[in-house]
Amino acid sequence: MNRVGVAYSLTVVAPILAGREQETREAIEALPAGFLARLENLHFSRIHVVSELIFQGPRQRYRDELQASQLVFTSTFDGELEPYLQALRMCADTWWRFCVGYPGGHAPSFERWVRDHQIDSSLFASAHPDATVTAVLESLVLRERIIDFAIAARELEAPELQRRFRDEFAR
Repeated sequence: MNRVGVAYSLTVVAPILAGREQETREAIEALPAGFLARLENLHFSRIHVVSELIFQGPRQRYRDELQASQLVFTSTFDGELEPYLQALRMCADTWWRFCVGYPGGHAPSFERWVRDHQIDSSLFASAHPDATVTAVLESLVLRERIIDFAIAARELEAPELQRRFRDEFAR
């Protein structure tokens, strides 16, 4: 549960305080692009409000009704949960402050609250489950270097191309 390769998936579902749904949405929408990117081991994250369940397919005899809007936070990151929660608690008040019983970002009550609202994830997307965020970023840098080299070297004869390739990438 919750893990594929080096990737851990955290899913937290918590009820929003009555009457605070719009304020919650506005706080989420006001987050700057890349807000969570400062968490160095973060692969992916999403925060959203679920106010109703939309049923698709045939009519169902029994339907689940939400008693309160829910704040859903999902993220996939490298490593273990505890260090990630320590880093996450520095910014989590931004969205979880609108949730029932949220204690604020003070450990250990914060970590206990998150774990109490965590849902195990057995199916989640991880584009590179065996690579850390650092390894993925290093691969992207290498890709750019290779592209730049290929463009600069397209007119070279084979012996010179081989020499320059070794000079550039044999480190």
